[in-house]
Formats: sequence, structure tokens, C-alpha cells
Amino acid sequence: MTRRTAEETRRHILDVAGELFYSRGARAVGMDLVIGNAGVANATLYRQFPTKDALVAAYLIDRNADWWIRLRQRTELLPDARSQIIALFEMTIEDMNGPGYRGCATLNITSEFPDAGHPAHQAAAEHKAGVLAWLREHAAEAGADDPDALADELMVVLDGAQVLAAALGTDGPSRRMMPLVERLLPAAQ
Repeated sequence: MTRRTAEETRRHILDVAGELFYSRGARAVGMDLVIGNAGVANATLYRQFPTKDALVAAYLIDRNADWWIRLRQRTELLPDARSQIIALFEMTIEDMNGPGYRGCATLNITSEFPDAGHPAHQAAAEHKAGVLAWLREHAAEAGADDPDALADELMVVLDGAQVLAAALGTDGPSRRMMPLVERLLPAAQ
């Protein structure tokens, strides 16, 4: 049996915990379930993540880092800010239509951990603030008269569609999100 490095073990635990947290909800998943599914010893998990709060925060930070990588890859060759904004929403629609979609992981964490001082809630708030800043920057580059207002409206559409897709299924929200974005963006031209 090949031994994992500490970093490989950390990555494995995050992958297993991430699947469990996303599919079942972070509060519903105990550390024993993560340990059992990851096939690691208690001491191994707690050496990497001293508390469940630390594990949940690390899961969300890791997931959001992957999201930013995907967004950069999706938008880096696009010619302008407007097409990059549209690409963000197209990527979200693809996610919403993927198997096992349970909504935005970041929004799910803010619902499960409403205390603004909780490390996972803080990680979620930082990510959402980063997405809003990205939208503001791109709205300004696209020529919006009021980039802040447009970014706020786009964020409402983005997060609202994800919440509705998780609650009602992806047919309605995923079909209606892009036409709404298209109606908002002409003001940015």
C-alpha cells in the first residue's frame, strides 16, 4: 500500500468531505462519517483539520479557489468584459444543470452557518464579495453608466437563480437567467 504525503492526505480528506458536505449539508455530516469515507485515522484527520469548523472553512475556500480557476479559464480568451460576464452566467447554468446540483455551495454555507464570525461564513462572505467586485470591474469595463448598480443586479440574478434551481429544479431558473442577464447588459454597452 502506497502512503500518501501530508498534502495528498489533506487533498483526499478535502475531496471526501467536500462531496459529503455538498451532497448532504455540512451540518449533517459528522467527522466520523468523513473519517470513515476517507479511510483515515482520527489522528490523521485532526492533524490536518483540528476542528470541523476548520474543515468546513477549508472545504469552501478550496471549492471557491477551483471556481475562480474555472472562471479565469473560461474568460481569459474572450474579447471583452460583456462576453466575460455572459461566460460567468453560462458556466453557472452548466453547473445548475449538472448531476447532483444542490445550489451554490457558498450560499449553502451561509445558510448553515449564519454567524458572521464563523470561519466558514467568513470564507463565504469573502468569496461573494470577490464575485461582486469582479462583476463591478467588468461592468465598468463594459461601459455601464452605473457599474455598482449593474453588478448588484447581476449578483441578485446569479444568486437568486442558484437558490431557485436548488429549491425548484433547474428548468425554470436556468432557462430564465440568461434572458434576464441579456436585458440588463445592454445598458453596459
